[in-house]
Amino acid sequence: MSSNEIPKDYDHTNEEKLQDLWQSENTYRFIGDGTKPTYIIDTPPPYPTGKLHMGHVLNWVYMDIIARYKRMNNFDVLFPQGWDCHGLPTEVKVEEIHEIKKNDVPRETFRDYCIDLTHENIEKMRKQMRSMGYSQDWTHEYITMLPENKKRTQLSFLKLYDEDMIYQDIHPINWCPRCETAIAFAEVEYKDNTTKLNYVNFPASDGSGNATIATTRPELLCACVAVVVHPEDERYTQLHGKTVTLPIYNREVTIITDESVDPEYGTGVVMICTFGDKTDVEWVTRYDLDVINAISENGLMLEVAGKYEGMTIKECRKAIINDLKEEGFLIKQEDVDQNVGLCWRCKTPIEIMTKKQWFVAVTKMQEDIVEQAKSMRWIPGHMYQRLENWATSMDWDWCISRQRIFATPIPVWYCDECHEVVLPSEEQLPIDPTIDQPDHACSCGCNSFTP
Repeated sequence: MSSNEIPKDYDHTNEEKLQDLWQSENTYRFIGDGTKPTYIIDTPPPYPTGKLHMGHVLNWVYMDIIARYKRMNNFDVLFPQGWDCHGLPTEVKVEEIHEIKKNDVPRETFRDYCIDLTHENIEKMRKQMRSMGYSQDWTHEYITMLPENKKRTQLSFLKLYDEDMIYQDIHPINWCPRCETAIAFAEVEYKDNTTKLNYVNFPASDGSGNATIATTRPELLCACVAVVVHPEDERYTQLHGKTVTLPIYNREVTIITDESVDPEYGTGVVMICTFGDKTDVEWVTRYDLDVINAISENGLMLEVAGKYEGMTIKECRKAIINDLKEEGFLIKQEDVDQNVGLCWRCKTPIEIMTKKQWFVAVTKMQEDIVEQAKSMRWIPGHMYQRLENWATSMDWDWCISRQRIFATPIPVWYCDECHEVVLPSEEQLPIDPTIDQPDHACSCGCNSFTP
């Protein structure tokens, strides 16, 4: 074969030789000496699942094109590679691999499983990224589970806490019953689903008739705290301020009015439960209604559900529909389309529960975010609108606490005497409150703490 002929068979080892050459010569290394203008790509770190998907490939192609273009235009480009190691994706996978739940083994054992899996997956994905020919600067690789990055995360927490931008409070949050943890709104996926809309009679307490409500969540009947109608819906003006009796539970609730009720949906009569959805949260807050917790952290009905206690949500729904039918309260059922919120990792329908959690006060930042965004040049320009829509649509603060094991711990203890929050010093970071102790006493003088 002459030197100008193309071989019949492709030799993939030629790629590996080039990759090794680029790696050994630090071809894509960020110099940072100020001799060239700097261009920084804030690379979003993927979860180390062990396998690149097409979304990864597409996003890194975009970034790689920009990095190469800027280098060709004499920029010193910082294009790092990071790995977002902590949280649900890894824990869910470990539970699948070892056929366990997180609490079936000691915390340290479970954490070690997660660390081992993460290291394995990072190495697999490194090789995949190198084979794709991406031009990252691997000398600036970062891994979030390493101590230096845990320290940065915990230091950010302390600074935001000091600025009153982080707080702890009891508040409704999104909860995954399968993963048994709070999750943020950004971690909720939505899926179209067809379910049953159940028409149920609530007898008026004075015997004057019935208020027929329409609900997709009859299992939350025990957590009903009010019934609501639109103030201008003439069908129900005679019911304003009256009470109705809950079927099965024989408990009275008041009928109130609110303009956000859609008279065209169902019967126009809605039961307010704690909590069926975000609208329930808004009504409970607006009218200072009671909160009744009906579902446990692992998705089972609580004692307030009466004879349905211990059932799963689906089991309770089926049983209570049968009972409503037998006792003559269920008028009819019809199919209805709905958008169901799911846990982004395990695809379990989420519940809204009231829990004491840690939050970042993002609703304080909305105007600042928009103003900062306006000062930037956006390419393409329409992406600015996406950020503005996101910033201005935040109704709740960002819940950052998770009831998981493989994560950067929130760096706080609680004083056993006065129950105040006790923070570590910056020099003590990173810490694990379940293992470490504060390097100073509480302001009350106590030296006994609970993580």
